[in-house]
Amino acid sequence: MLPLSKNEIKKLVRKTLSLFKESNSRVGLVFVNDGVMRRLNWKYRKIDRATDCLAFPMREGVDGQLNPELLGDVVISVDMAKRNAKLYSANVKKEMSLYIIHGILHLLGFKDTTALERKKMLRIEEDILRRL
Repeated sequence: MLPLSKNEIKKLVRKTLSLFKESNSRVGLVFVNDGVMRRLNWKYRKIDRATDCLAFPMREGVDGQLNPELLGDVVISVDMAKRNAKLYSANVKKEMSLYIIHGILHLLGFKDTTALERKKMLRIEEDILRRL
């Protein structure tokens, strides 16, 4: 069972997209366990461990503008959200919400490969959570 209801997820996605003037965009969300996430992370990133979320943008590449309303897909590890919430004494709903927002930010082109980029993304994620 997911820590967030379908309505909570929809509200979170709509709010995040609206803040970036993407209200007409669509996002696919897939919730998986660590085993599936590890296989996906290996297949697409050659990293042999689970991760919190993976983003698959659909506006990039040769066919990126075929369906401009499709922003992309975000895959979320429910296991990791639960584990990290416990580890950081956080609310599992908040942890899951952060992963969803984080994935959407990646679909919008945000990167987190440097410390400065990670700090910027975290600031945006926290700001979105405060606005809910």
